[in-house]
Amino acid sequence: MCEYRKKLSSKDDRNKSVRVIKYLLFSASIIPTIVGGSIALSEGRFLLSTWIVLAIALFIGQMGGDYLYYYFTHFHTDKRDSHTKIFSGWKPLFSSYFSNEKFTLWAGIICLFIDLIIGIYYIITIDYIISFFAVVGGLIALLFTPLMLRGLKEPVIFMTFGPLCVYGVYYALAVKFSFDPVLASIPIGFFVAVVAYLKGAKVEIIKGNNQESIIKLKKKRIIILYALAYISIIVSVVTSVIPFWTILGILSMPIAYLVIKVVKNEKSLLSDYLWAVVKSIMVLIISGIFISIGYNIR
Repeated sequence: MCEYRKKLSSKDDRNKSVRVIKYLLFSASIIPTIVGGSIALSEGRFLLSTWIVLAIALFIGQMGGDYLYYYFTHFHTDKRDSHTKIFSGWKPLFSSYFSNEKFTLWAGIICLFIDLIIGIYYIITIDYIISFFAVVGGLIALLFTPLMLRGLKEPVIFMTFGPLCVYGVYYALAVKFSFDPVLASIPIGFFVAVVAYLKGAKVEIIKGNNQESIIKLKKKRIIILYALAYISIIVSVVTSVIPFWTILGILSMPIAYLVIKVVKNEKSLLSDYLWAVVKSIMVLIISGIFISIGYNIR
């Protein structure tokens, strides 16, 4: 465990970085959709209209999960995540327009209901196997808070935004089993897990000195997750189990290095740390896009 003493950034800078993170976090559902779609496209099994609906469904699902998570951590437990610490003031998308914050419960249920309708439609029109992805995704959205409180936040996020989302999108488009989406989803899952872990860092104001704070996190975990992500890409390419040009996914390494540099530097400002979270999301976006491109270079 390491501790970083940091000067507090200005309120405006903090709010700005949190706002940027808030919107970029939806790349956690968008990037897996792109990767899964690109693999289907490389096999000639891509249908744009279906892909768009799937992208919307995953976006709505993530938003619904955020609503439920916000509701349960703010009104039913004192063990809150970083949303009441580093991300103080964080609220789910559109929730600022709600007259009562407790409406986030109903907003979450409505989002999951919409996804249920979409899932039923594709189960009927495409294949019953899709019910597996729909049920597991819905259960994760409902049970994420208790799972997080039991220390399973990063593993659950890895499985959800890695294999589950990528393979789910691929299967809905290709309607067949394949190892490609599983292998391609592994680095994506690790990259999202890094974002989740960084976003969950705990901050404590030092008593008697409002100019400093302490950020506690295990820096080795960040390094290990990034190492596993890039190693999975390299090994998969070297062993020819995924296309050669997916090696482009490692082009995000310089940005990952900048993230690690901030985390390891005890003199980093809190604002530096917050923008490092933004950079970790950019790592996910860049690698995801290049892996997708790699599948379609002939």
